[in-house]
Amino acid sequence: MIKVKKKRITFSKDLDVKFSGKQIKETEKEITLEGEDEESYLKIYNPFHRVAKLILYEDNTWVDADSMNKIGDLDLSELGLEKLDLK
Repeated sequence: MIKVKKKRITFSKDLDVKFSGKQIKETEKEITLEGEDEESYLKIYNPFHRVAKLILYEDNTWVDADSMNKIGDLDLSELGLEKLDLK
């Protein structure tokens, strides 16, 4: 599960990701970022190292790059990555 709360996005360290943004918190299992500007993003890769989902920080909110719609909490099963979700 990827959790979104205002400017912050939290994701599992088990995911293959590339990101840009202000790292707010890191635990054994998760990283929390805060969107800073239009350069902040979260790029989630599938096991074949292809981009499964690109999430951008636009207009003070996290959006799906495909639709540019604001995202809420993201269920990894939508990406076929549910086995990586350690909740």
